[in-house]
Amino acid sequence: MKYIVAFVWTFVLGEVLGYIGSALESATYNATMTSLFSVVIGMIGTIAYVAISKSAAPHVEK
Repeated sequence: MKYIVAFVWTFVLGEVLGYIGSALESATYNATMTSLFSVVIGMIGTIAYVAISKSAAPHVEK
C-alpha cells in the first residue's frame, strides 16, 4: 500500500513541479513527459529509501 501512495504523490507533486517549472522557463508544458520523468525518479527514490533503511536497521536476534 505504501508503494501505491508513493506512486500517487510522486505523480501529483511531479505534475505540479513540472507545470510551475515550465511556466518559469516560458516553455511548453508536456504532461506526458513530466509524468513519466517524475514517476521514474520517484520510484527510484522509494526503492533506494527502502534499501538504505533495510541495511541500516539493526539485526535483532531471537
